[in-house]
Amino acid sequence: MPKRKNEKSLIPLLAVVGILAAPLIFILGIVVGSQIQLANILTADSLSSWVSAVATVAIAVLTFVLAKETWYLREAQIEQVNELRVQSIRPNVAVKFFSSKISFNLMMLEISNLGKGIARNVRFRFYDRNNNEIEGSQNSIVDEFLKLHAISKGLHSLGINQKFESFLFSFLEVKGKVDGEDVFSTYFKILTSYEDVEGNSYSDELIIDFKEFEGVIEVGGGDPLHKISGDIKKLREQVERMTKSPSKRLHVNTYSSEDRELEREEHQKWLEEMKAKREQATANKKSQADN
Repeated sequence: MPKRKNEKSLIPLLAVVGILAAPLIFILGIVVGSQIQLANILTADSLSSWVSAVATVAIAVLTFVLAKETWYLREAQIEQVNELRVQSIRPNVAVKFFSSKISFNLMMLEISNLGKGIARNVRFRFYDRNNNEIEGSQNSIVDEFLKLHAISKGLHSLGINQKFESFLFSFLEVKGKVDGEDVFSTYFKILTSYEDVEGNSYSDELIIDFKEFEGVIEVGGGDPLHKISGDIKKLREQVERMTKSPSKRLHVNTYSSEDRELEREEHQKWLEEMKAKREQATANKKSQADN
């Protein structure tokens, strides 16, 4: 902006006006002096000539001003087009640190490109509260990040909407690795640097403060979809136990309409036999009672 303001200053314009006006003033002085000495009176033709000369100079100055503004407008348009072109290829690498859907104490890391262009030479650096870079083995939590090759060595490229996701650690396991400190006192910053396809550099910062997780309680025991998948797995195992053949097929006895009719007739015959037996037993009891 200061450069733009300097370019739009009136200094160049005044300089050009002065250069154009100097010869005119000089000639005007000579003519006026000669006219005064000769005590001549300006005629209508000479007056119109001077008016034409002044108008010509004014037109020249206005033409220069118009050309100057046109040039500034062209520069602004070129700058705007370049800015739009850069924005159209600009990547936006985001780092996300979150809990897994399976269990709250399982921490995940996601690196994604949310921009409009490919990100190249993605690199990660870690800094403490005092903006001092954290090297390996200086922080047990940072060491868990550096175990990932994508974090310690970086990524060569990350495409548009491409994601890199990995499990990092469990709070229950890492709690014992923090020497003499509360795990919730951990604080550090991740500086992500990357480039677009033209080599323009960008950087973003993510602050990780474990104090944000202190006091958080999970309700429901995890993601319901994960629970459903576990139940389906158990159901599949039970079905597999029911199969006896190596082909893992269920042995099912199928019945036709004839089989069902035969079964119905046999059941009806059994009912009639049972009814006859009951009637016979009742008759025997009655005869015994009469005797």
